[in-house]
Amino acid sequence: MYNPQSYQQHPQHRSPPMNTRSPPPLQHPVPQHPIPNFSQGVHQASPHMPHQQQQYQQYQQQQHAFPPQPQGNYGPSMATPPQQQQPGNMYQFSGLNDPTAQIGMQFAGSAVAQGTAYVERNFNRWVDMPTLRHYFNVNNLYVMSKIKLILFPWRHSPWSRAVTRSETGQMEGFRPPREDINSPDLYIPVMAIVTYILLCGLVAGQQGSFHPEQLYVAGWTSIGVIFSELVFTRLGCYFLNIPFEASMLDLVAYSGYKYVCIIVSDLVKLFGAGKWLSWMVFIYTSLSVGFFLLRSMRYVILPDAAAGPSTFNPQRKRRMWFLLMIATLQIVFMFALVN
Repeated sequence: MYNPQSYQQHPQHRSPPMNTRSPPPLQHPVPQHPIPNFSQGVHQASPHMPHQQQQYQQYQQQQHAFPPQPQGNYGPSMATPPQQQQPGNMYQFSGLNDPTAQIGMQFAGSAVAQGTAYVERNFNRWVDMPTLRHYFNVNNLYVMSKIKLILFPWRHSPWSRAVTRSETGQMEGFRPPREDINSPDLYIPVMAIVTYILLCGLVAGQQGSFHPEQLYVAGWTSIGVIFSELVFTRLGCYFLNIPFEASMLDLVAYSGYKYVCIIVSDLVKLFGAGKWLSWMVFIYTSLSVGFFLLRSMRYVILPDAAAGPSTFNPQRKRRMWFLLMIATLQIVFMFALVN
């Protein structure tokens, strides 16, 4: 029941008298949660600063204010240096988690390893890589000495190849070219053939009749000459009952050495030497490569075990004539390739 006396005893509960001319008092909302202080993390941007620059500055400030949490076995409060972060973190930007990325990398690595092993296994079936490395085991001193030996073989001695022996004294094979100047190599023949092909194109260009097909013809002609010499040598060894103990790569190397003399003859003609000088250089280089093959291929055509007790053995004579034919054939091939 309403009591007017109690109302008069407590005047603080009375509402102020309403004035029709003044507006009602404003009531501000009271916050229910504490307001965070962003004055330390975010600086107020200038109104004159461009909008993109303000966003970039706020992004840098947020990066410094909230550093990324480390992953892996590190604690939640430990900051991982950039150089010590786990390699799996890079896959987060591509949408892959760490286990999926690791499985994919392992699968790709195993596939590449299996492919490499398959190629090596099938390639070694046709090409013996350790033997091929033996013929390319050269250095600069060997290359210069070998070219000098091909061009000036007259006073060289000895011509026998150096061998490697085991601890018991048994022969294990021949020494590599860089350890024996008499050992055949494939580096000089390959480089000489490539240089010869380029010289053919250069000469054709000076004459005004160059065409890319001429390089193709020169390359296949060089390969055909070497192949014909291999066939001739193998057939001669077969019909003369010569025990062929050398490697086919030895014959390829000996057949390719004549391109060094061909290059010398072509360079003399390219520099504008006279006709007589060009012929003199050609005759000298052809005789030098012929003499070089006579002494170098002696162990192939005339092995020590095949030599009879007498110097006038008919079988030995036939083999000597066959060796002389191989040396003469170099002159014929040089004449065809130079001209």
